[in-house]
Amino acid sequence: MNIDFFNSVKVLSGKDCFKNYADFGRWGKKAVIVCGKRSARLCGALDHAIAGLTGCGVEYLIFDRVEPNPLVSTCHEGGRIAREAGADFVIGIGGGSPLDAAKAVAAFAANPDFEPEDIYTKPRKPALPLLAVNTTAGTGSEVTPYSIMTVPSLENKKSFAGDDLYAKVAFLDPAYTLSLPLDQTYATAVDALCHAVEGYFMKKANPVSDALAEKCIPMLCEGMRRVLAGDLGFDTRELLLYASSMAGMVISRTGTGFVHSTGYMLTYYHGLSHGHANAYFLADFVGFMSRENPIRAEKVFALCGVKDSEELWRFLGACPAMPLGHVFDADLADKYAARTITVKNVGNAVSVITEPELRDILRKRCV
Repeated sequence: MNIDFFNSVKVLSGKDCFKNYADFGRWGKKAVIVCGKRSARLCGALDHAIAGLTGCGVEYLIFDRVEPNPLVSTCHEGGRIAREAGADFVIGIGGGSPLDAAKAVAAFAANPDFEPEDIYTKPRKPALPLLAVNTTAGTGSEVTPYSIMTVPSLENKKSFAGDDLYAKVAFLDPAYTLSLPLDQTYATAVDALCHAVEGYFMKKANPVSDALAEKCIPMLCEGMRRVLAGDLGFDTRELLLYASSMAGMVISRTGTGFVHSTGYMLTYYHGLSHGHANAYFLADFVGFMSRENPIRAEKVFALCGVKDSEELWRFLGACPAMPLGHVFDADLADKYAARTITVKNVGNAVSVITEPELRDILRKRCV
């Protein structure tokens, strides 16, 4: 047993924690703000960033071209723009896509000779400093060292990682999540739940990551039940946001398993949101892990407030805006199982699934 753990992110939380931040000058004289077209403006975070930077005498430019499941080429372009503008640091505002993109922009800005896919294969110089402003309660990207982008040549999403990708400061203001509609709120919460549960069954799990998982799993499930009951108020948003950040701390230690790897297929080929895609596989992930880890699986079911994997499946699919209906046929199930089984993190679980076993899960749920 060991308690090895590292997470270098300074977390600031509570209403107006970002709006009132006045230390931007510490990170340099010019910032690039990375965000999407809409959400950062809608929730008010972009206005707060501009006001704060201006008040500190820090110049800025806005790179707002980040699409859902950002393309590696988009992030490469953002890095070029940041570098040519002389940016000293990056501010990422949004959910997982803008925050992951901000990490990549920070890395590409520091590595001028890189072509887009070099980020996965070549040694690199450390990324520019990053400040992360989370506007969803799900991805945990604000406290992880991972950046996940869509790579068309692979027809899939792919991550790169490094301690330099940890944000210097993460801002958790639940008010920024108030503008999220019900389906996005529920889907991002499912994603966070997957982080905590998958991390609980990874080989790198230890008492520290376990403690975080055991704390945040019931918080996330309570928040999801509130959402299903129509409660989208501040207290629910706060519960989900803080729990999702703790779940992000879990995977910063453990990584994720086949739920995420298989879920990427539904996102890339079928357009499902990341959390919606993961929901298809989490219940059977726990059911599979229960074969060799029954005590841990029973603990997870209890923390979720369900009795078994079938009840967990029904809970995850209880949101009318996020149905777990038919998505692909048996042939695609076989294809996706074959693709998933080659991904490195599938082997990081305490019980490693085989291709036939994964194929059976996909056929069971999606045909």
